[in-house]
Amino acid sequence: MAALLEPVTVAVHTVDLADIHPGCTVVILGAGPIGILVQEVAIKAGAAKVLVSEPVASRREMAKRLGATVVVDPLNEDLEEAGKKLCNGRGFDRVIDASGKLAVAKQALSLADYGATVVWAAMYPTGAEVGVPPSYMYQKELTIKGVFISPYCFPRSVNLLSELDLEPLISIRPIEEINEAFHDLMEGKGMKVLIKP
Repeated sequence: MAALLEPVTVAVHTVDLADIHPGCTVVILGAGPIGILVQEVAIKAGAAKVLVSEPVASRREMAKRLGATVVVDPLNEDLEEAGKKLCNGRGFDRVIDASGKLAVAKQALSLADYGATVVWAAMYPTGAEVGVPPSYMYQKELTIKGVFISPYCFPRSVNLLSELDLEPLISIRPIEEINEAFHDLMEGKGMKVLIKP
């Protein structure tokens, strides 16, 4: 479990920046390790409704198992329609992109309700840009934040390790299977693979 401490600190800092509190509606775009950990921490922080968008079926299943209200396959389902249905015709209070895809980072804006906070919690290509129309920002009073480091989050994250359901994210492979482990991760299989020497 301790091997997940650093990613948990990223999730804690993301939830802090998003200002998730009891009753919030949250959409998480991407259910890789960071997305799933953000989901768990957001629920602990009081998120009332959580939608997770993820194209890989096994990751959607894990998100649902770990408490997502709704999971969506963005390649085959209308994400915005599912969001409106969950939020009674409104957008989300908090939108978190953990996918690392520029098109998804831009789509995050359209999922946000008035006065919402959007957090880009992923790695994007260096120098890439996402156009944000100022009139849209003005009209919706959106706040956009990014996550890079997680200052001062380690003590709280240590306290959370025993409170989160981390076991489903971990798989242990012998060092002889390291190449297969990398290949599986590249295909979206598994979450956090620990290599046993």
